[in-house]
Amino acid sequence: MCKICLATFRSQLFKDVLDQYEVRVAPFDEKSEAIRLQVFVNLMSIRDVNEKDQSFETAFWLNLLWKDWRLKWNSSNYRGISEIQTTSKNVWMPSSICIFNEMSEKKCFTEEKPTTVFSNGYVMYSTARESVTQCKIDIAKYPYDSQMCSFHVGNLFSDYDYINLDANLSLLFVNHYEQNEQWEVTNTALYLHTVNSERPEYNLLNFDIHIKRKPGYVILSVLLPVVLLSVLNIFCFVLPVDSGEKMGTSMAIFLTFAVFLTIINDTMPKSENIPYFTVYLASQLVFSGVTVIMEAIVLRVSVTTESSQVRSVEKTESKDRNLLMQIAKKVCTQHTASSLDKVFMTIMIIVNVCSLVTMLIKTN
Repeated sequence: MCKICLATFRSQLFKDVLDQYEVRVAPFDEKSEAIRLQVFVNLMSIRDVNEKDQSFETAFWLNLLWKDWRLKWNSSNYRGISEIQTTSKNVWMPSSICIFNEMSEKKCFTEEKPTTVFSNGYVMYSTARESVTQCKIDIAKYPYDSQMCSFHVGNLFSDYDYINLDANLSLLFVNHYEQNEQWEVTNTALYLHTVNSERPEYNLLNFDIHIKRKPGYVILSVLLPVVLLSVLNIFCFVLPVDSGEKMGTSMAIFLTFAVFLTIINDTMPKSENIPYFTVYLASQLVFSGVTVIMEAIVLRVSVTTESSQVRSVEKTESKDRNLLMQIAKKVCTQHTASSLDKVFMTIMIIVNVCSLVTMLIKTN
């Protein structure tokens, strides 16, 4: 086929179809001529899910497909040319189509982008978009939580602009989706949603994306250290009273729990829906504080018993008897402190295991 001839026919096609075409006028005059708009979203990647800002950042390709009866031609008259590529400035396009829950300024598709016109009158507008949309994030089961975030696509002038969103032929693709290191796409859905409004018909095309958090990083960097700290907290009761390290160790662990709780709370939204993980971390902080109190009781009992030993020794006359009594009192002191440590350690083991199991059950 002669390429020059084909280019000549293409030039003639542009003249015949586009030169007499009025870009500013929509291809309908009344409601019976309303166009059916198909929307195709090809999700490329999830950039970020911000729990604190309640936002969902993605990158995707979007295609809008509609029929304009003024752009039809017989391909056989132009050497079989069935489509032409141009830009959106040369054809009428539904510029009132917007993402209603978009948080940035670029809500509507008004930019000049590549556009394909087909011989049967269909027009396809193609654009790439990095979008930040609102998404209500429920973090009660963090870090084993699942979320559902959406794109709400609709017509800004639905009360007098005759554009009908076609949910049956619109599609949401994940064929070219690049896996996110923190989130996994588990399911997608597409449906037409009618919003209650003063206007008689106000429809939104909802593109729902169901995602699930990959908990591995959170488990290794946050949950595992907290569990290890709770175990170390229990081992404070194993340290002997004479070592002088019992109170210092328990205080250090208490402060570490406080730092962890502050870091976690800084990344979470301030809402009444508190994650079970945060409740677990706060409970560990409380248990660590109780451990400090228990250690203080053990030390107080030990010091009080030793003081009574000294007073008893001073009142006795026999040196041998004094020595035996001192040894007996010393053994009694160690036994009392050791018994308290065992009782307190048993209580803390039971409480820590119960809190950990409860948290795992609630989040799974």
